[in-house]
Amino acid sequence: MRNFNLLTLAAATALASFAAACAAQEVSASGTQAEPLFVRDAMQEEVNPAIVAIWDVTNNAYNDDGELDAALVSADQWESLARQAGVLAAIGDRMAAASQLRAASEGNWTTGGYEVPMDQVQANLDADPQGYRDMATSFAALSRNVAAAAAARDLQAATDLVGQMDSECSACHQQYWYAEQ
Repeated sequence: MRNFNLLTLAAATALASFAAACAAQEVSASGTQAEPLFVRDAMQEEVNPAIVAIWDVTNNAYNDDGELDAALVSADQWESLARQAGVLAAIGDRMAAASQLRAASEGNWTTGGYEVPMDQVQANLDADPQGYRDMATSFAALSRNVAAAAAARDLQAATDLVGQMDSECSACHQQYWYAEQ
């Protein structure tokens, strides 16, 4: 009986440790990290390459008559479209869940004369962080829809959704990146 109790105690302790580790991982995976999300860095390093790869597929899917033609999209391109849309959905989810929003990382605040200063972008983010998170949520949902359209090889739906994503991006940029104060 004593061995049973020790074994039970050991199993319960291991299970509790495992549950605690899972709970800690869930908090981390939910995006409520203590580390801030650096918006400019995420855009430059993650969003831009993914959306350019998506545009590479959708913009080149038009035939000489200017009509969408699914025959112009290879199997590899469909897979790339779905994969890159998944990348954007994950980034959107991370942005939506970020507990802290920062315009850029410490080494990425320098802007050219034609660019909006990062302190202005930070002020825009600080003025309405929930609005930014809401836009990120919408962006993530659209991205998942693009991935689903790519998986279904529905070029019209994918192209229409990418156009909606472009509009979402423009609206967010207008409010947070280029807003006049």
